[in-house]
Amino acid sequence: MAERPVNNPQGGAVRDLPGWGWALLAVGVARACLLPVFELVPQEAYYAYYAGHPALSYFDHPPLLAWSLAAAFGLFGHHALVLRAVPFLFTLLSQAGFLLLARRLVPGGVGRAVLLFCTTGAVTLLSLVALPDAPLVCAWTLALLTLSAALFDGSRWAWLLSGVFMGLAFDAKYTGAALWLGLVLFLLASPSHRRLWRTPWPYLALGVAQLVALPVYVWNAQHGWASFLFQTAGRAQSASGFGLRHLLGLTGTQAVLLLPPLFLALVATLARGLKALRRRGLSPEELFLAAFCLPVLLAGALLSTVVLVKPNWLLPAYVAGVLWVARHSGQRLVRWNVLVSAGFHALFLVELLFYPVVLRTDDTWVGWTSLASQVQARVRPGEFVFSADDYKTTAELLFYSDLEVYGRNVLGERALQFDYGGPDPRGLVGRDALFVDSAPNDPEGREGPGAPPPRLRQAFQTVQAEPWLRITLHGRPVRAFRVWRCLGYLGPPER
Repeated sequence: MAERPVNNPQGGAVRDLPGWGWALLAVGVARACLLPVFELVPQEAYYAYYAGHPALSYFDHPPLLAWSLAAAFGLFGHHALVLRAVPFLFTLLSQAGFLLLARRLVPGGVGRAVLLFCTTGAVTLLSLVALPDAPLVCAWTLALLTLSAALFDGSRWAWLLSGVFMGLAFDAKYTGAALWLGLVLFLLASPSHRRLWRTPWPYLALGVAQLVALPVYVWNAQHGWASFLFQTAGRAQSASGFGLRHLLGLTGTQAVLLLPPLFLALVATLARGLKALRRRGLSPEELFLAAFCLPVLLAGALLSTVVLVKPNWLLPAYVAGVLWVARHSGQRLVRWNVLVSAGFHALFLVELLFYPVVLRTDDTWVGWTSLASQVQARVRPGEFVFSADDYKTTAELLFYSDLEVYGRNVLGERALQFDYGGPDPRGLVGRDALFVDSAPNDPEGREGPGAPPPRLRQAFQTVQAEPWLRITLHGRPVRAFRVWRCLGYLGPPER
């Protein structure tokens, strides 16, 4: 599908709308139809808990997603579909911003660039699951759009707007700080743009970004820099020494999120780009794309040799990365990637609706409403409910039930945001409780209840094993939960 440059008033992207434009519309409608058909994954329920406890920021992440969810719940009610609509709208705006970026940076291949980006598994993930990455990628894309206008068109207003979007990206996720680094690197590396250091505009943009990020700084200052320490020193404590296991795993997940043809094309483009960079052979536009792509990807690859890097951490880098690929690719790559995308999404749809592969993890969308109804039936008057698998079961029960539910701080253990946004468990002393413990490695619940966790006996006068709670789907068991009835809460044991 040949394209004319967009600066030709007789042709360009508009003439291609019946082709790639209608294809993207169909993909968007298909994604929208999936929003209500599967239950929330634990991360989504956890961010809904954030939204119910308004704050300047939060322990695990900055506040932009929580603020957006709180606004949506306030307008339309506390429903799963309302929650899912928030990332979907953020991702629509990301795709619109990407289209405008493609018009500027890939003038001869707008449709090619947009099809490559918008049919990836990454955009499906961002569209369907309420993660902080959706507002991050949205703000990141708009920051690149306004920065490109500031740097290549000399727009002064674009400098100020870019500061707003760079700050909002940081308010979405700490990865947003890479935008500040990218701007500095570009202004240092581009000979034709270094003169901008002698003007106030880069400093104003970065200053506005800090002002927009101020809520995150204030919350951290008020709470002993807890979130910054958790995301830096806390992550470093999990380092396991040099190895390739995490790097190979990260490579595999990125190939799935981007789809293999595009992923391989990106690797080849980055390799060529690094060689050209050493020879100072990149155009200002490609240097711009490199500044907002390479640092994130290289940092992710290096970190993954010593610590687990989650697959979604690299997503914002692919905004510039895919544009860079599209500048050097042809329709053959688009055809292959779209074909692989169709196969990938068909398999994804089968797993989503029929769950043939049972995941031995709590990070699943299956069984939470059934669990909530079973726990509701098991709880006695006056009892509270709690779990200790980080935040997952607690957050899901809080979303899908009206029960009084707590986290692992009942046992005197660190409980992430539940330590900051919920009631003090010491107020529960003397009460009885139901302890619900997920058993992801025993989805059929074949094992006996086993011994209760030691801290459970320390926290209650009496602990009694209860029958398991089992979740079935299409007539087969897929989840199981151990249950203990705990009498006479003594308060949280010392940490």
